[in-house]
Amino acid sequence: MILHRSLLLLSLVVASAAFSDTHRTRRAPSFSSASASSTSSTSTQLSAKPRKSWTQRERSTILSRTGEYFTLDRFSGKVEFGSSSNIRTNLDNSSLGSITKWLSNDRAIAMSIWDEKLITEVEPQVYRLKLMTLMFVTIQLAPHVDVRMWTEGTNTDETATTFKLESVAFDPNIQILPGVGVSADSLGILIDVVGELYPSKDGRAVEGKIGFVTKGELPPPMRLLPEQALKGSLSTINRTITKFAMDSFQQGARTKYRQFLQEEQKRG
Repeated sequence: MILHRSLLLLSLVVASAAFSDTHRTRRAPSFSSASASSTSSTSTQLSAKPRKSWTQRERSTILSRTGEYFTLDRFSGKVEFGSSSNIRTNLDNSSLGSITKWLSNDRAIAMSIWDEKLITEVEPQVYRLKLMTLMFVTIQLAPHVDVRMWTEGTNTDETATTFKLESVAFDPNIQILPGVGVSADSLGILIDVVGELYPSKDGRAVEGKIGFVTKGELPPPMRLLPEQALKGSLSTINRTITKFAMDSFQQGARTKYRQFLQEEQKRG
């Protein structure tokens, strides 16, 4: 009965990934949401599931991928999926110097990366990114990720300036549909997000890459589902998240960079 229900739900998910306006919070790649107060600092604390410190190797592993990623161990039920995408956003009236200066303001870039209604400053240089509600078979997630954002660079080489981000905590905000017989904790969900942005060499755009990985453990009934069906459902989630993130940044970056130039002109 559970397997039959899972297959039925999976077919519905593949046809159209559930995606509502209800918002909440989660950990590192991230996407979820409760209506948020966006840019102002709050007394909000980091999510309950902090991540261990990132190593350069871990960052590079995710950022070196291109497109969607999927692995499944049927015996243990461990599943891992995600996506990594290149970014290039052309900016009007830009120059290498102005883009470098703009990227040095982590708060300004944070507000460019995500929908302002779905981002909250948790503490200095840490921002909570909320996602749409996502449905995977019998599991509903409305996650958020807490992401640290900062700029690295040198005073002598503007092309070496890099804005970086990496998740530091998350909350998958899981709900299991009635009658499934598994707990949210047993799924062991982990969410990781990393990224970087830097001026293009021609000074006309920001370039970079962003990637996310979600890990978890499928309950025994779901391990029986055909791999292609699982992959198709997760691919839908990947595309939904990637499109949302890319669209948000493309629109936000152009708007925020234009405002930055206007403020610079006023300062003379």
